[in-house]
Amino acid sequence: MRSEQYPEFSLPALGNVLVHSLKMALEGDEHNGGWYNGLLFALENVSAEQASRAPAEGRATVAAHAEHVRFTLEVANAWLRGERPEINWADSWKVQQVSEAEWEALKAGLRQQYETLLEMAHSRPTWREPGVALMIDNIAHTAYHAGAIRQMVKLVQGGGR
Repeated sequence: MRSEQYPEFSLPALGNVLVHSLKMALEGDEHNGGWYNGLLFALENVSAEQASRAPAEGRATVAAHAEHVRFTLEVANAWLRGERPEINWADSWKVQQVSEAEWEALKAGLRQQYETLLEMAHSRPTWREPGVALMIDNIAHTAYHAGAIRQMVKLVQGGGR
């Protein structure tokens, strides 16, 4: 079904909940003495060399996970704008190794896609079911990768399990 076939509904609290959950998945509340570290927090002290190091033979790097999430948020932004781009998910995993400049650009691109999605969610007066599902899916997807990255960082920084 096309998104337009779903009825619109206005529930201001829903937008607030989606924004809060998206913020938790990406920013966390670690800086406020909270319990959850978001994806951006997990990437803060990771060098390009560490981001480029696979935690095990044949496994994706931190850089690959970060690029995959950036790409996923870019796709979500396009969908919320009503665009339907061709998507090649395999390509979202191709970035495995990065220089310092590439790593900083990747993290900046991730933050930019996140901030765009956050603004769209915050300013949206009405929702349809596909948009709500897209937001919830991206929140869960990002939280998953935040956890995976936190574990990978321990391995590549020599912290073991």
